[in-house]
Amino acid sequence: MHIKELSILSLSMALCGCSMAPAIDTTELSTRPATAPLQIIERDEGTIAWKKYPAPLSSKHDKSIFIDLPKSLANNEQVFSESDADINKLLLHFRGQLERQLSSGGYRLVNRPTPGALSLRVSIADLQRKPRDPNVTEYIPIGMLIGLSLHVTGVRDETLYVFFDSEIRDGTSGETLARAVDRAKGRNIGQSDKPTVEDIYPALDASALQIRERLDREFRPKGSA
Repeated sequence: MHIKELSILSLSMALCGCSMAPAIDTTELSTRPATAPLQIIERDEGTIAWKKYPAPLSSKHDKSIFIDLPKSLANNEQVFSESDADINKLLLHFRGQLERQLSSGGYRLVNRPTPGALSLRVSIADLQRKPRDPNVTEYIPIGMLIGLSLHVTGVRDETLYVFFDSEIRDGTSGETLARAVDRAKGRNIGQSDKPTVEDIYPALDASALQIRERLDREFRPKGSA
């Protein structure tokens, strides 16, 4: 095979190859008590989203958001057991990113649930680390063998993945209107390294953007596609 053909093949495999990223555990989701009869509206390996009503949220609510972050940010202590100082750093960073994204999207942030407003609650559902996705050269057979051997010997780094559970509720009644579980990527870390708060920041940033984009689809101007 010519070098050019090999390069094209390697690039195609890199773009379409299997990712090491973990999928969402649907078994755990199915055992969680349902707070409302929600219907799945979006689903892939990195996202599952539900809504209660087919009408957009804009039909009964304005662009006012109350950010309701839990004090620990994690659903259980085993997900992320760090000091109170580290938890506070995570909360401050995530709240800052949510406020920045929502404000830039034209949403009005309120300091308590109000009539017509939406309440946004987000927590970390899971934290996993998996072998880093192979780069282009590692899809070539010899490169793939080298990449696997690096991971076995503890040299190849890993990627941190964070799973977020977000819920949108009516600001007055507390009724659950929408929910989503999303996977976001943190930093690459060494196999023997313990994750730091800063390693999770990229995942927090990605989650804040994804939440804003999902809300934007619910508040599209009338007449837009």
